[in-house]
Amino acid sequence: MARYRVIDPEQNVIDEKEFADATAAYDWFKTVEVPDDALGYAMQVEADGEWKHFESNDGGTSTDASA
Repeated sequence: MARYRVIDPEQNVIDEKEFADATAAYDWFKTVEVPDDALGYAMQVEADGEWKHFESNDGGTSTDASA
């Protein structure tokens, strides 16, 4: 299982959780952590000991190939 975390607009970690797949993590981000689509929040996934950008609610998704 992969670990995901939500970052607020001030770059504070507001929650972390493990998910078996990215779809469940995305649903958690959009329906539980930031249900009102407030701008500036981001979700990261831990990969090989580093946190990588996974999703943000600033109007687009990550185009980073490492995510």
